[in-house]
Amino acid sequence: MDAGQDIRRTTGEQLWLFQDRAMLLNSGILELTRLNLDAAREAFNRYQELYHDKDAIDREIKLTDFLIKGFSRVPDTCPERPAHLYRLWTSFESYLQSVSFVGKNIVSKIKYSFFRKIREAVEQCNLTDALYISDTIPTGYVYMQIKEYNLAIKSLQSCVPVTPDNAMIYGYLGDAYMLRGEPGDTDVSRQCYLEAYLIDPGGIDWRHIKDIALLELRDQIIEEYNLEDSLALEWLPSYAYIQGIFKPKTLKLNDGLKEFVEEYLNIKKAYDKKQASDLKAKLFIRSIILCDNEYSLKFIKSIDFINIRRLMKDMNSGLFCRYLKYIESRNHRKG
Repeated sequence: MDAGQDIRRTTGEQLWLFQDRAMLLNSGILELTRLNLDAAREAFNRYQELYHDKDAIDREIKLTDFLIKGFSRVPDTCPERPAHLYRLWTSFESYLQSVSFVGKNIVSKIKYSFFRKIREAVEQCNLTDALYISDTIPTGYVYMQIKEYNLAIKSLQSCVPVTPDNAMIYGYLGDAYMLRGEPGDTDVSRQCYLEAYLIDPGGIDWRHIKDIALLELRDQIIEEYNLEDSLALEWLPSYAYIQGIFKPKTLKLNDGLKEFVEEYLNIKKAYDKKQASDLKAKLFIRSIILCDNEYSLKFIKSIDFINIRRLMKDMNSGLFCRYLKYIESRNHRKG
């Protein structure tokens, strides 16, 4: 055998060993993403025995062991099991950050398998028609994580009349519409987000919001105006409106108009006593909405649109100028 043949054979053997090593590692990761945790641990153990390279899979082993221990503590009894599984997922998310695990594709697959298990527990516990699997976890959120968007929307919509002041529910409903992606869903999604902002911008689950335009605008406001996150969120809907992300909100006489006016007047009263920055932002977006409904409100004596616009200018003159230009441009397009 000449030297060339020997080199080729050695290279081939090394390549085969490398492929075998990769296959064993990938099989362990695959079992981990499927939450077949005993099989994953066995594959990782075998990998360590053969290749003595613990560092290469140290984090995967830690994730596997964390989940094995976590699942062992989840009760099999109903109706507790689904909520315990969800809490295990949230603790797992925190653990991922603590070990600086950056495998987004792996985490995404684990999450899907995790919520499939929660979905199975919901069925086993006869909670498919329940609006919440615990005091704070809407069942529709579980459906959304496994891409059952129609079911998620239906379930989350049913939560609204039960908990009408829950910003998180409106936020998740916006997420579900955005993820479903049918014609018109983006506009409906943003209507939901706007309702969530009017209730409590900080109550939205910003870790999972699906509207890229809103996320980018939030970051832009924080950077350009040097605002704290909470205050940037308060101003976000006004900026989103002026950029055309949010469409005009129509107030109907028998469907929230009176309540909206009362809310505006209460916030203005509080602002007159203490001109806090968050109240300023809350007043500005509500002033925009009132101006969009000026015709419906023209006979309500407590609303003076000259004073409303003057107050908007005093609160944020730059944004008010942009608002006027936006209205002019919008009216021009309509004409």
